[in-house]
Amino acid sequence: MSTTGTLQVALALRTYSEQVERHAHDYHQIVLPQSGAMEIEVDGRGGRVDWSQGVIIPAGTAHAFSASAANRFLVLDLPRSSTGADTTEAERLERLHQQNFFAVRPEIRHLLDYALHSEPLLTRSSEMAQAWSNLLISSLVQPYGRTPDHGQLTLARALAHIENNLDTHLTAAEIARISGTSERRLYILFEQHLKTTPFAHITRLRLDLAMDLLRDTRLSISEVAHRVGYADQSALNHALKKNRNLTPASVRRGAKIS
Repeated sequence: MSTTGTLQVALALRTYSEQVERHAHDYHQIVLPQSGAMEIEVDGRGGRVDWSQGVIIPAGTAHAFSASAANRFLVLDLPRSSTGADTTEAERLERLHQQNFFAVRPEIRHLLDYALHSEPLLTRSSEMAQAWSNLLISSLVQPYGRTPDHGQLTLARALAHIENNLDTHLTAAEIARISGTSERRLYILFEQHLKTTPFAHITRLRLDLAMDLLRDTRLSISEVAHRVGYADQSALNHALKKNRNLTPASVRRGAKIS
C-alpha cells in the first residue's frame, strides 16, 4: 500500500526470508514488527526487530538482515526530504537515524494493533494509510532528544509477552518477571501509560481475538475459548457477557447475517 501526502510515505506489509540479505537505498526506512523477528545490522550496529523494538534505517546506510521462518513487518519508506513538508518536521526526520533502534512504546503499540486489525482499510484507502503513517512519525519524532523512558521499554516487553501468550495462563508475577520489573511497578506502568490494569488489557485482547475467530473461522466455540486463554466455553461466554453484553453464539450469528 502506498500513500501520497506531505510526507510522501510508502507503507507496506512485507515478509522476509531466513537468508541474509544486504541492502542500501536512497530513502529512510522504518521497520516495525507484526509477527516474527528480524536480526539486522545497520551501519555496523547489530540489533533485533521484534514485538518490543523497531529500527530506523537512514538513507544510504548499508544494512544486512535475516528473519525468522514465519514473519511479517510493517515497513515505511520515507524520502530524504518531502516537498511541502513542515521544515521543522523534515529536519527532525533527518535526525531520527541517530537512534536506530527504538522501543515499541504504548502509543506505537496501539498504532500497530490498529494496522493489524485494519489492514483491508489501510490497503484500500491511501488517505487512511497516510494518516496512520503521520501518527507513527509524530510518535517517533516527539521524543527526539529526550532521555529515554525505560518504563516505556519495560511496558513494551510486557505487552509483547501478553500478545504472544494469550492462550496461556498469564499472571502478573510472570509478566513482571519477563518484563524485568516488579508487580507493583507493572501496575503503575499500565495505569500511567494505558489508563488500565494488566488484566483488563488482557481481557480486552482475548475478547477481541475471540470475536475475530468467531466471525472469521469455523472453529468450535470451545476451541475458540482455548485459543484465547479461557478454560472452556462457559468461561468465554461469561467474559463476553460481562464485558460486552454478548455471547459467542450471538457473535457468530451476527457474522452470518452480515
